[in-house]
Amino acid sequence: MSNITLLYFTLSFFFISPIIIHILEPEKFSTYIKGLWWVIVTTTTVGYGDYFPETTPGMIFGTIVIFTGLFLIGTLIAKISERFIKWIKMKEEGKMDYRGEDHYVIIGWSDDKIKDTIKEMLNSDSVHNIVLIADLPSSPIDHSQIHYIQGEPTEYETLDRANVAKSKAVIIFSPQGVPAKYADGQTLLIATTIESYGEKVNRHIYTIAEILKENHLMNFRHAKVDELILSQQSISYLIAHASVHKGSSKLFMNLLSTESGEKIYVINKKKEWITYNDAFEDIKAMGALLIADHDDTSIIRRPNAIIPEQAKLFIIADEDTFQKISEGYVIIS
Repeated sequence: MSNITLLYFTLSFFFISPIIIHILEPEKFSTYIKGLWWVIVTTTTVGYGDYFPETTPGMIFGTIVIFTGLFLIGTLIAKISERFIKWIKMKEEGKMDYRGEDHYVIIGWSDDKIKDTIKEMLNSDSVHNIVLIADLPSSPIDHSQIHYIQGEPTEYETLDRANVAKSKAVIIFSPQGVPAKYADGQTLLIATTIESYGEKVNRHIYTIAEILKENHLMNFRHAKVDELILSQQSISYLIAHASVHKGSSKLFMNLLSTESGEKIYVINKKKEWITYNDAFEDIKAMGALLIADHDDTSIIRRPNAIIPEQAKLFIIADEDTFQKISEGYVIIS
């Protein structure tokens, strides 16, 4: 029986049955509502016993209602269970579209690196969901805030299914097990696709990409990637600094981990802050440290420079201190 036929049959049954029992026993079932109540409690096998047929025709019809109810309820439960199981399977296999907004999109998968990244992101931002795009047979991670999309990130259809146009940011991870020159080329292709997709939907899509070779930076800047993370070199730089400036790695790791008390936050310029020194002194008085405007860390040497209206001021603070500085915030690490 098709779903439409089952629906029509069920509606007809519950609409007509109270009329029939009223005709068969008009004194017992004096109103349509009483008949409908009896049909419902009978088909669901609840059987309160407050209304029941007393004539032979009524009892025969009651028997029909009982067996029909068993059939309908059993069939409906089976259909609902089938749909639910199908929904779960489609979700696990990444075949369901995501229609939420202000989410993060992660492209690529590697067991440890991306899993750790997702963990840190969820610790930092427990409100917004994460959509993972990868070419895997099923979702590699089970979490209520994770939605999996199976598909090629170089295809507009996949980006549509992940609702990339209304995302907060897209993070492209370098593919695993691929030589650096080919891996960066694949990442560049994805970044270019996202850029052209953004033009198509008339929206800037904030993009962060992991690359392996520093000499590929210019190629990605032409693709208008907002942030580039040098994966291998970053580790090399960190180890080099830890060797020369002992203990520096602990500082970096504390700032990069959500488990430490201090985090990096970004705030907007306040009206009362004219120069960087105004902001620095005000923030310092509240127990935090101003370190940069966008990626410009030289502002400490230009205290009298005017803060532009579009400034993004990065500070180091704990959460309580930050709440004193700004009402909404964005956690960077």
